[in-house]
Amino acid sequence: MIQLVAILGVLGIGIVFSILGAVKLSLTEKLKIDDAKFGSLISTLMFTSIILVLLIGPLVDAIGHKPIAVAGFLIAGISVFMLAYSGSYKGAVFACIGLGIGGMCVNTVGNTLLPIVLFGGENPPAASNLGNVFFGVGAFLTPFIVGLLLKRLGFSNTLSIIGGIVLVPIIFALLATTYPEIPGYEIWSAFSLLGTPVVLVASLVLFCYVALEVSMGGWITSYLTEVGMSAAKASGVLSGFWIALMIARLVTAGFVTPAVGTTVIAILALVSVVTIIIMILAKNKTLAAVGVLITGLAFGPIFPTVVGYTFSKIAPELYGSAFAIMFAVGMVGGTTIPKAIGNFSKGKTIQKSLVILAVTAGILFIISLVFSTV
Repeated sequence: MIQLVAILGVLGIGIVFSILGAVKLSLTEKLKIDDAKFGSLISTLMFTSIILVLLIGPLVDAIGHKPIAVAGFLIAGISVFMLAYSGSYKGAVFACIGLGIGGMCVNTVGNTLLPIVLFGGENPPAASNLGNVFFGVGAFLTPFIVGLLLKRLGFSNTLSIIGGIVLVPIIFALLATTYPEIPGYEIWSAFSLLGTPVVLVASLVLFCYVALEVSMGGWITSYLTEVGMSAAKASGVLSGFWIALMIARLVTAGFVTPAVGTTVIAILALVSVVTIIIMILAKNKTLAAVGVLITGLAFGPIFPTVVGYTFSKIAPELYGSAFAIMFAVGMVGGTTIPKAIGNFSKGKTIQKSLVILAVTAGILFIISLVFSTV
């Protein structure tokens, strides 16, 4: 049961982080907002996540996983319903704040449980990759459900179904009885992580990576419609992006270890630079779609391998606090870069704005080389 709670946690954050991208075209039309304001909704979700994960990570270490899991699924589910029935931009902003709060609860619970409950706690990078396959499942199901049901049921009813899915895991979180014991939390131990090189460099890696993933998830549909693809097909390619992410993590879980983790990250970062450049130069929708899908394959293992490798270097009773530091820094990237793309695209195109992502991927590659030395 505890393994299921961990998996549903990362599945839940997959839903939370993909839902705005999945409904982007319908939401902007319903609320009558432009790309810049939509970028601000993404930033609202990310900024909320920055603040809340810094509180939730230490809370998990201090009071345990169960109460945070129950609260997270509840708040995230309610927030999806808020987005479903929001009739104004302000209402959508409040829904995004709620998604950030609930999302960070389930995200922290899932990602700190995975290295403990999978692979006997002996291989954190493999555990994180295998468990985070279900992030891809959640991120895939969301645009799939939207694409399948939106025209048939309408915007509000479709999102209500997704909200119901998010609420179901509360049952398993309440029934699970084998949560890790709380060894006794010392706040100064958490503060000491701020001076730990592996945590600091991992945080910089995630700054770049989260910026890349959130930007891709939020802007893929707009990018593909710019190069001539229909909205329905663009939604399908977005689903393909998340499937590629999921497949790459599943494959990587079969061979990655702490010994090769940083090498895997560096190689994938370099591949990402190439594939994003392909997307920028693509002159037709087929090449653009191929670029998106290969980028998904390259992105897939980076986040869980960074987290798992870092966890292999620290004590389990500090996983929550370490994850909070890494993810908060990552969310800074997820807050600033998507909005920068939206702002830069004014008077231009999303495709030309992807140069920001190419530069970010290049920086990720450079930092990943440093990561191997700490």
